[in-house]
Amino acid sequence: MRTKILKYFGMVVVLIIMVNLTSCEVSIESWYDDDDYSEIYYRTTRELCSRTWQETWEQDGEYYTQRLDFYENRTGTDIIRIEHRNGYVTEDRYNFEWKWDNRAQTCIRMVYGPSDISYFENVWLAGNFLKGTLDGVNVNFTGIR
Repeated sequence: MRTKILKYFGMVVVLIIMVNLTSCEVSIESWYDDDDYSEIYYRTTRELCSRTWQETWEQDGEYYTQRLDFYENRTGTDIIRIEHRNGYVTEDRYNFEWKWDNRAQTCIRMVYGPSDISYFENVWLAGNFLKGTLDGVNVNFTGIR
């Protein structure tokens, strides 16, 4: 009996460890972006928030432009503009709250609403370029002032 209890206890411990080591999509609120106000944190955040980030692409004869603005108060805007083949232009604006989702500042969690969360992973910020994977899609933003 004691052997069975130890066996199951061991399995539970392994499961808990696996859950705690998952990707940045699983978070513990107090651990991520824990207000580490070191110089590195401020420098990276300041650089992220210093300009509008824009990417453009063409798909099926339509032209898309996405603009992201991150603000130091951890809010932001996401604007998607589409130039349709018939000349009609649509533009949608979304507000979100954001925070670094890991200590290395390579993942950003963007909360658009209670059940609408995007992850910007593998964030690479250098000069006038912001690259990474936004909800599984590789993106390359250029900074505009």
